[in-house]
Amino acid sequence: MYNKSYPSINLFLLNKQFFILAGIVFVLFTRISAGQEGYEVREIRFQGNEIFSEETLLEQMSTRETSLIQSLTFWKPGPEFSSLMFENDLERLRHFYQQHGFISPELDYTLEEDDRRQQVRVVVEVGHGRAIRIGSLEVNRAEDSLAAAVLSAWRDTMQLDTGKRFVDAKVLEAEARLKKRFKDQGFPLVEVQRKLHVHPAAHKVDVQFRVDPGPRAFFGQIDIKGDSLVSESYIRKRLKFSPGSVYSQGKLDATQNNLFDTDLFRYVVVRAQKDSMSANQIPVFIEVSEESPWSLETGVGYGTEDRFRASFRLSKLHFLGGARKFILEGKHSHFLPLSLEAKFIQPYLLGENLDLIVNPFFIRENEPSYEVDRLGGSFTFQQDFSGRSSGYLMYSFERVFVQDLSRTGLSENREVRNKSGVTLGYRRNSADSRFYPTRGWQFDGHITYMGLAFRSRFHYFMSEMGLVRYYELADDWVMAGKIRLGFINPLRDEQTPIEDRFLLGGASSLRGWGRHQISPVNQQGKPVGGNSMLETSLELRFPVYDIFSGVVFTDVGNVWREPFNYQPRGLLYDAGLGLRVRTPVGPVRVDIATPVFRGEISPRFFISIGHAF
Repeated sequence: MYNKSYPSINLFLLNKQFFILAGIVFVLFTRISAGQEGYEVREIRFQGNEIFSEETLLEQMSTRETSLIQSLTFWKPGPEFSSLMFENDLERLRHFYQQHGFISPELDYTLEEDDRRQQVRVVVEVGHGRAIRIGSLEVNRAEDSLAAAVLSAWRDTMQLDTGKRFVDAKVLEAEARLKKRFKDQGFPLVEVQRKLHVHPAAHKVDVQFRVDPGPRAFFGQIDIKGDSLVSESYIRKRLKFSPGSVYSQGKLDATQNNLFDTDLFRYVVVRAQKDSMSANQIPVFIEVSEESPWSLETGVGYGTEDRFRASFRLSKLHFLGGARKFILEGKHSHFLPLSLEAKFIQPYLLGENLDLIVNPFFIRENEPSYEVDRLGGSFTFQQDFSGRSSGYLMYSFERVFVQDLSRTGLSENREVRNKSGVTLGYRRNSADSRFYPTRGWQFDGHITYMGLAFRSRFHYFMSEMGLVRYYELADDWVMAGKIRLGFINPLRDEQTPIEDRFLLGGASSLRGWGRHQISPVNQQGKPVGGNSMLETSLELRFPVYDIFSGVVFTDVGNVWREPFNYQPRGLLYDAGLGLRVRTPVGPVRVDIATPVFRGEISPRFFISIGHAF
């Protein structure tokens, strides 16, 4: 048994009288012998811990145990034991308990050695004792009536409460929120003092905040400088405050975000010059630097499905003045021989976060079941609810020239028809990275009614929803999951247009099959698409070496002819392996997969760019 106990030192309880009454003793026992230096840390266990999860305690330590995933990668050395590092870890654990209200924790440990395998198991015995709780909570009110109102509103949202366990972080958060509340109400020079009165025998602490609001201030003169061609009047329209209005730090921050979100500027600085305050007026300095008005992005690549592909994107900022944008995009691949789209974006339409997007297009698609030319456009009203979510309402119309290749007599099956409809949709993305997400989720869903004016040939409802979730298991080990569900319900017609029906299979779908091979078929055995679709995928992504990583995955799904006709017994399954190569524009993806539960192995091989989801 190797024992070591530590003194109790709390960030907010540095009170001489308290330490005398607490009777904290520092005893240094026998040092850890050097025999375990360099041994693999097979396991770390905690005994006596009743408050925190073992995962939470392990996060406070630099010493790591061998995880299940590391055990599988047996060719790599496991985490090594270091006596010096472990001593520092115990010190951090002791401080962690003190920060959460346990002022006199006792930490002992035992090392269980396996000399043959050169491994060590560590058992940490925790005696955290009785927690100290909040006895009373007070905020000294200033005589100013407005300051008193601010304090009253703050107390209503305060997360501290009497009887709760004392936690350092919550006290700091409450102090910061109190200060911010005053700054947002016109008191930029507010000072907050925190006082703690400890009662060791009762295991309580009284928390008191003493507030000195300082003078109330107002926004003064606003100076705008920079190399921007955007007019000063446009910038001033984006401000959240005006000269003479009550000072608010929140309005300064909102103004900076509002200007930067226009995508017109490389950087935006909004700074209150508190040192220059005169007669309670604080001048504000704004500096901007404009992005280049023209930009061109191009790309070329190769994939087993798309074969050679190329794209370009030409953007013009400050189009026709203000924050308007014009974007011209073009794409080419084997299945998309030509795609040309123009977008005109008018921001701040009838509201700060409401944009109008006008989008004319010409698209040519060559699929195994059909060839189609689409000529049309759309008008979209897009509302941003936050930096991560948005909703939209779109009216679209197109003239379609389609040739149904699933039938015989190709020359007789070319049709020209009009389609027009309205779509309501919602998107949210909380993933932590665009190309290499490890945490968060994405949702994209819409419902469309087709058959609105424009002499529409077809009338139907169509909806599709998709959810993707990312969960980080360990360093660079990520579990990713996806589910998609869709249906098309015809209203007046017995059939829905073949170019809008669901088809699955391929590099970003069920990878055990080729592109669009999962589909109902006609009498000639050719895929014709379906009106119900369900697919889900699960991937385990793990590091291999340097820029290389691996993937183990499985896909499940199918397409059915009738709407709302989801049949669990008809689901198809595949499984496979993949290799990813990290690049600045996303991973280069190589996958090999085969159907399973079908009595035979028929592998499919794919090369593409970007994760499957």
